[in-house]
Amino acid sequence: MRLIIFYDGVCLLCSKLIDFLSRYPENSLIYFSPLQSPYAQKELDQKYHLQNTVFVKYDNKLYNKSEAVFLILKIIKHPLRFSKYLLPNVVWNWGYDLIARKRYLWFGKKEHCIFPKDNPQFLIDEQLN
Repeated sequence: MRLIIFYDGVCLLCSKLIDFLSRYPENSLIYFSPLQSPYAQKELDQKYHLQNTVFVKYDNKLYNKSEAVFLILKIIKHPLRFSKYLLPNVVWNWGYDLIARKRYLWFGKKEHCIFPKDNPQFLIDEQLN
């Protein structure tokens, strides 16, 4: 099963996390698409591009906020995946929303969305087969 992560390509925090995930050993079925890419614009309804969140498409379902983060952690078998049981989802989403609102201020923002065009895991303007 393939997992596609739709992320904010100008956010430095998001870009660093995607860079980490692209190098993670268990990532062979993980694909990435910046929200600014033509691929993401085709795959996601326009209303999703206005939201301040990451989206994950897995098994033809769309996940966002902490639910998306914990799904990613589960797929890569990261030990932090178990932390979702420590607090209710509403608390995790509150924390996610706080970071999402402040991420440019705290971590910075790029002028343009830059992505590796030669990496087949990055879906920019072609359909995933």
